[in-house]
Amino acid sequence: MTGTGSQRIGLIAMNTKYQKSKDAVSVFPRRHRGDNYSMYRLFSIVGFFIILGLLVTIGAQYIQQVRAKQELAAFEALLREHEARQAAIELEIERLKELDYIEIMARERLGLVKPGEIIFQLED
Repeated sequence: MTGTGSQRIGLIAMNTKYQKSKDAVSVFPRRHRGDNYSMYRLFSIVGFFIILGLLVTIGAQYIQQVRAKQELAAFEALLREHEARQAAIELEIERLKELDYIEIMARERLGLVKPGEIIFQLED
């Protein structure tokens, strides 16, 4: 079989239509992907799972941060309440150091009277 390269490919292509011989070369030969392709595929899969893991970790950290901010806001509100209560108690302590305030509280809360004083209570 002698001839130019294109004639030979045409003859081989015609030959492979009807029968496959061991010497025949396919018109469209398959590429051999080689070992690099399997390594590339392995690295791609591993890389995908690493990126997926990082995204899950970042998402979990974001959720945890949002919850921590909400908890911080709740504690700050509670702190403001306690500080207001503490200021009111400190004011009450300062007022209790005055004798006039103590006398008013004794009359109102305990119903105490001075000697010789008459109290009239009206019923509603």
